[in-house]
Amino acid sequence: MYNTQAPLFPDYVDDEDSHLSTIRLPAFAGMRVTNGPYGAVSSPELSNGETHARADKEMDVEQFRAIVNWIIEHDSEIRELLFPALVDQYLEMRELVIECLVDEDPDEVVPEISRPDDLVTLCGLVVVHIGGMSTGGEPRFGIQLGCNWDDEHGAGVRFQGLRVVASGDASDAFLFPDAER
Repeated sequence: MYNTQAPLFPDYVDDEDSHLSTIRLPAFAGMRVTNGPYGAVSSPELSNGETHARADKEMDVEQFRAIVNWIIEHDSEIRELLFPALVDQYLEMRELVIECLVDEDPDEVVPEISRPDDLVTLCGLVVVHIGGMSTGGEPRFGIQLGCNWDDEHGAGVRFQGLRVVASGDASDAFLFPDAER
């Protein structure tokens, strides 16, 4: 998250409305570093998988820690689900971005992809939003990404356990409707 300092998990800090912790998800290493405003790419370096975990301050801290632990333990499985969930949005947005480019080379900004994993170098972790537990006991969380195809708003994927429940805009990562419980 832009301009945010948080201790390494399992420690956390509270701001006005959130629990925040710094986490490392090794399966996400190699993505872009997105510490700029709105999750913009902020470095030519590749990420080591470090990002922030965020939950509403009203969430019980032990629940926050339990869900973050679950995400860390399942990061490889989550990564396998993340990029396929973004392909349709990328292809749709790619066409729009190409229409708007003036001086940039489309192959550098929004290249053609042949498989979902090609998106790895086009986006980076901004924050993992923690949404609590479902009524069935599954962790609810969302991954917000900074990305080439929407550098102002980014992209997001929301999960319930190891199931994608929404993908597309960044807001899909942090809006947790009660109906999904």
